[in-house]
Amino acid sequence: MRLSVVNLKGGTGKTVTAVHLAAGLARQGRTLLVDADPQGSALSWSEEAADLPCSVVSLPVRDLPKRLPPLLQGIDHAVIDTPPGDRVIVRGAVAASETAIVPMPTSIMDLDRLRPTLDLIEEVEALTPVRVFVLLTRVRTATKSAHVTREVLEELGIALLDNQIPLRENLNASFGTVPGDDGPYTAVLDELRAREVAA
Repeated sequence: MRLSVVNLKGGTGKTVTAVHLAAGLARQGRTLLVDADPQGSALSWSEEAADLPCSVVSLPVRDLPKRLPPLLQGIDHAVIDTPPGDRVIVRGAVAASETAIVPMPTSIMDLDRLRPTLDLIEEVEALTPVRVFVLLTRVRTATKSAHVTREVLEELGIALLDNQIPLRENLNASFGTVPGDDGPYTAVLDELRAREVAA
């Protein structure tokens, strides 16, 4: 599985998502977590959590599709964490992926700022096939905002994962820790695998 975690807006949970997905995939095969964000949050996370089960490399470059393939020799899975705002790096990450995951909190502002990310992914899709799924993050279960966000995305015909990431303090405070195999991201990976088989 080759995933990029993308959203041009900051503060959507990209790094938490990338690290948790990479850790989950590492339990099934050799996994590389690519930190394509110049801020280096995923790399810093790996330095704090010395026993993270995946390898981590910093590659905040604009020619990612060219530089990544040699690093994938002998690797079963790759997850690319991307920066906010840098369209060129994000475009390269999507082009180097089979699947783009777009984490998005359930708020009107995040809904409003989603279109530029989806437009950029569509530009890449015209040249390279990539599957795209929005993953709702920081969800307060049974709230109006969670219901409305899901409803609006479905009405727009945007592919939305059934599983979502709840607003939990332990996820917010998970920086520098090794993610366990019993959290909500495990269900996300199970769903992605099922959708991959069904495709």
